[in-house]
Amino acid sequence: MTNDTVVVLGGGGLVGTLMCSVLKQQGLHTRVVDCRAGEHEDERHQIDVSNPPRDSAQLFSNAIAVVFALPERVAVDAIPWVLQAVSMDVMFVPTCSVQGPFYAALRAHSAQQPCIGINPMFSPRLSPQGRTVAICRDDQGAAETFIETALIAAGMKIRRMSPASHDELMALCQALPHAAIIGFGMALAKSTLDLALIEEVMPPPMRTMLALLSRLLVNPAEVYWDIQLQNHQASQQREALLQGMECLIRTVSDEDYPLFKEDLQTVARALGERLDSGALDCQQIFSQLN
Repeated sequence: MTNDTVVVLGGGGLVGTLMCSVLKQQGLHTRVVDCRAGEHEDERHQIDVSNPPRDSAQLFSNAIAVVFALPERVAVDAIPWVLQAVSMDVMFVPTCSVQGPFYAALRAHSAQQPCIGINPMFSPRLSPQGRTVAICRDDQGAAETFIETALIAAGMKIRRMSPASHDELMALCQALPHAAIIGFGMALAKSTLDLALIEEVMPPPMRTMLALLSRLLVNPAEVYWDIQLQNHQASQQREALLQGMECLIRTVSDEDYPLFKEDLQTVARALGERLDSGALDCQQIFSQLN
């Protein structure tokens, strides 16, 4: 046994695997706990964290931190089990896409347990170099933790924020675009047109939307379900998206071009300086697709 062990619950998943890689680069020992069988980890235990055995306390021996690389609800439910096996100085590290519920549940059980939330703002299948990781902390001015040091050493950029501000940001940056993409997919699925014909003639915007939809569909559905379900602020963004579509429907139905133009100008003003750089990004995306 070693005194620099980090237990990674759900370490066999994409985010868990990423965390194991980052931690091992810093010379830390990772102990993977996952319901799936696997190979090549330093130490692995095939256990369902939703139904752990009674004699599982030894899994956390010599642990300095426990990473909860689990779906939000599973992570929250696992808190009491982990608390009864660790000391008050062991750091909890949730990687949930929604951080508020985990923090609230942890504080209800243990007000002083150290906790630092991590949400990689990119797919773990991509290179982490230069990517941003959201760091959730109660005290944003506290000293840098070994987790943050490990992320920076692996080439990532960190951005600290409170759990509440994180969830508000994720509702806008994740839940809203995902909802728009899923809605697009549902409309596409209702079409009777031949997809081969669509692919042959589709312009760059359609191709881009189809690429976004395909990217979403090849990943586990539970990832996007948690983003929509667990973030209570996501409902506000879905409602705003619905209102935008209803406004568009009314405007077109009334053949009100001046209002249509005014609505677009309102959006453009909201983007501000980001408008020109966003247009350049789109041009580069279209060039790459073509």
